[in-house]
Amino acid sequence: MCWHLFDERRRELIRSGLDVETAEWRRGAAWALQQAMGLVWYYERSNPPMSALGLSTMRRLLHDPELSAIG
Repeated sequence: MCWHLFDERRRELIRSGLDVETAEWRRGAAWALQQAMGLVWYYERSNPPMSALGLSTMRRLLHDPELSAIG
């Protein structure tokens, strides 16, 4: 949920409070990406704000420094 709603600073606060390991955090990011992709196409016409949420989530994931360094 934090990928859908929060900016980088707030996500880091949540992450440190949960004390999750890197692998767990990355699995959460992957799950958020899967959800976001579905939101974009499924709700494109019937619920544009939900589709926009999917797009904003994908932007957050793509611009996250840790995730963009994987490779």
